[in-house]
Amino acid sequence: MTKWAVFTGDIVKSSDMTSDELSLIFKNLDAAAADIGAWQGMAAPLTRFRGDGWQMAVTPGLCFRAAIAVRAAVQRAGKGFETRLGIGLGTGYITGDDLSGAEGTAFVRSGHALDGMKRGVLLSAPDAPLPLRTALPLADHIIKGWTRRQSEVAYLMLPPAGPTQMEVAATLGLTQQTVQQQIDSSGILRLLEVCDVMEEDQ
Repeated sequence: MTKWAVFTGDIVKSSDMTSDELSLIFKNLDAAAADIGAWQGMAAPLTRFRGDGWQMAVTPGLCFRAAIAVRAAVQRAGKGFETRLGIGLGTGYITGDDLSGAEGTAFVRSGHALDGMKRGVLLSAPDAPLPLRTALPLADHIIKGWTRRQSEVAYLMLPPAGPTQMEVAATLGLTQQTVQQQIDSSGILRLLEVCDVMEEDQ
């Protein structure tokens, strides 16, 4: 079996959303999975479950960066949109791109992480190594405060290669000054520093 970081999530207050809003969220999640797959040089399979539930498998080394990307991807879909995300690290067996038949400790731990998540918590990995368990509450606190614009900018800043602010500005049709303001107010640079520390030994 291969080592994976598995995300198990559900969309917050999905019953209050229209089908179009929920579809847009999952379109953004599909795009995030494709981007994360490009970052790690292999597919990041994503499967939707029970309407508002989902699972994604990523390489453990990019786990923290990918979790931030997933949260930002959902927030980009609309004001106030959020997802809970339980993370499990361990072995896993995946056949093709469909995770419905996947198995292994990473999948079990991920499901337990989501099921055991306390009220108000949106990121949790109770069985993960201490550095990740320590970093996730900080990331959760920062990400909860993002506006939709901040999440858009943060998402575009996340690739490991790192785009320039001018490239982000061109993508979003904003001035470089506006992008700089969004970067400064979002705290994304602090989170990227943590990403780099997490990944330096991978």
